Amino acid sequence: MRKALHVAIFCVTLVLAVIVALLVLARFAGGWGVPYFSTTTDRGSRCVNTFTGFECASVTLADVGYFGDVELPPDTRVVSSHYRSTHDYQLEAVLELPPASASAGLEALQESYGKCVRNHPSPLSEPGLKSLCILANDQETTEAGTPDSRVYVVATALRADKTRVVNLSVRSR
Repeated sequence: MRKALHVAIFCVTLVLAVIVALLVLARFAGGWGVPYFSTTTDRGSRCVNTFTGFECASVTLADVGYFGDVELPPDTRVVSSHYRSTHDYQLEAVLELPPASASAGLEALQESYGKCVRNHPSPLSEPGLKSLCILANDQETTEAGTPDSRVYVVATALRADKTRVVNLSVRSR
């Protein structure tokens, strides 16, 4: 009887140890980079690890600024976004800036991406937009004659209510 009790205690202890190990794995596996486990970036975006990197189906404004290397006003609204990082990276985001921040948002975009480019195709398809500005380097090289390390096409325009719409596309070359 005593031996059976020792075996039962050992089995219960072993099962509990396996459960604790699985809970620790489930809790921290995303941060360790284990594929198909989720993690949260330092700036609050929920991402899922893949075999070659990670992917975020929805990105916070802080991560749009971090990954896109742009500091937008805090009242900017992220309408939709996606970020994928492997050996390369790609950020796609649609943003809205309220009328009070529309001009500050344009200044921030121009500080990060340069001046408006004439005669560049626009990714914006919303009707009735005014003051269209396309910031792009997808057809240029740097002053040194080498391609930039990132390719971007940023389209922005104003709606009739003065809300600034931004379509941001940034990827590594």
